[in-house]
Amino acid sequence: MVEYWTGQIESAYSAIMTTIAARIIDTLVPFGILLRTSKELRPFERWGEILWRFLPQTFFVFWLFTFIPFGGGFIYMLALVPLSVKLNSYASSSGDFQKFAHELLVYYVVILIGFGGFWSFVGHTFMADTIAAEIGWETGSPFQTELAFYTLGTAVTALLAVWIRGHLITALVFSKSIFWYGAAYVHIQDAILNENYAPLNIGTPLIGDLLYPTLLLALLAKVHRT
Repeated sequence: MVEYWTGQIESAYSAIMTTIAARIIDTLVPFGILLRTSKELRPFERWGEILWRFLPQTFFVFWLFTFIPFGGGFIYMLALVPLSVKLNSYASSSGDFQKFAHELLVYYVVILIGFGGFWSFVGHTFMADTIAAEIGWETGSPFQTELAFYTLGTAVTALLAVWIRGHLITALVFSKSIFWYGAAYVHIQDAILNENYAPLNIGTPLIGDLLYPTLLLALLAKVHRT
């Protein structure tokens, strides 16, 4: 009898802690709430909620994580986003890593490319001179405005993955990966040729330009392996 009630208490405690953890993760990664139910959505349903709820909330939370030195953004993308998939995805309960990889890939396309593109657009548009100075670029360059609109275009396209999957995911991963690898090449070349060791030239952005496309391409290869 004691063992029975001990087991019941432990099960209840585990369920409560899982629920609390899931709610915390949903607060930190609000897109998880949307993506859990996105398969039931009609095309472009809840678009307004994306603009007025999920994007602003993600901006605020991600902004807080940027204050963590040398890796706040990586903690968000590499720890919290996979944890959101783990807590909320049917794939994680089945133990099928390939299904989990597919869910994670969708999350990354929407959050990393989609939200990340909006984040980059805001930086290169409304804080253009500050960002340019921290990269070691000249301020006032129209090419920075062009970069901002490129990231905005990929961001909007990536958000379509809320409703549209399939080859759109593949195309976005290849397109963005080529851009990231190319950006890494430019940053490294600038450091070697011009001795540009500015924080945003060879710091965490360079790591992300190499790490994120490698991760996404690996997930894509896993998903399409069957």
